[in-house]
This record gives sequence, structure tokens and C-alpha cells, in this order.
Amino acid sequence: MRWRVHACLSSPVATLTTTPITAMPRETDRKRPITFSQKLFDEMMEDLMLGRPLHEICSGTQRPTLRSFYRWLHKNPALLPCYRQARDLSADSLESTILSHIMAMPEAADTATVNLHKLRFDMLRWVMARRAPKRYGERQTVEHTGQDGGPIHTIRRLIIDPAAPDTRPQ
Repeated sequence: MRWRVHACLSSPVATLTTTPITAMPRETDRKRPITFSQKLFDEMMEDLMLGRPLHEICSGTQRPTLRSFYRWLHKNPALLPCYRQARDLSADSLESTILSHIMAMPEAADTATVNLHKLRFDMLRWVMARRAPKRYGERQTVEHTGQDGGPIHTIRRLIIDPAAPDTRPQ
């Protein structure tokens, strides 16, 4: 398929040149379906805890596709707490990555190097804030909840002294 830039939007040189448009290549080499096993899931969660992105973990030959992985989570909701915990702990791994970047930064650096390190730091900090917002998020909130996020329980006690006439309930 070829296209031509509209004349009112382009220069005369651009109208003479045609550029082929190619679609994104389809995945012709499909992966074999991987059946669920707890051992495989645990290995994937360990990789996730170490800070590897999920799409990278699922790109291996003996690993499920992202779609299959999310289907596992949907079909077996008991896996969700483990997955959430692994995502939460991966933020700690990113914290150590930030610290290693800081230690690797040269003492005397030019502006481009400083900007590159600052960009890496900001990106990793952003990801950490999304993976563990309670610990690394920028927004501080005060929550008024009871134990384990439940409602606050109040206990009211009324002490009645039978000797005093004004202490009877009304």
C-alpha cells in the first residue's frame, strides 16, 4: 500500500515522494501453549520480585504468553495475592537499582551524563511509585480505618451510679 501526502499539507518535494506503509508484523511463530504449574508460576514470581518486567518474563520459550498468564490469574484468583506481593516487592529491587545507578555516577560528569542519570532516576522512581504506592508514592493520605482496613469499632460505656439521682439513662 502506498500513500501520498496531501498537497496542502506538504512541500512540492514531499508530493513527489511516496513512502510505503507497512503494518506491524504479525506473530507468525506462535508459542506452544504452556500449561499451568505451581513451580513455573513461583519461578515467574521470583523473576518479578527481582524487578524484571512481566512482558520480559513471559517472552521466554518455556513461559506462557502475557495473555495466558493473565488467564491463569483470572481462572485461579488464589494466585492474585502472590502476584500482588511480587509486584510490591519488585519496587524494592528497583530501589536497589537506583542506588547502584547513584554509586556508578562519575564524580565529574558533563551535563548530558547528569541529565541521563536524572532521567533514569525519575523513570525508576515513577515505576516504584506505581508498584508500591503506599511506600514510594508521592501522595500522603491519612486513612481512618480499623484493623486490616476494616471499619473503626467504637465501644461506648455508660456507668450508672444508683446512688446518684442524675445518672439514670433517659
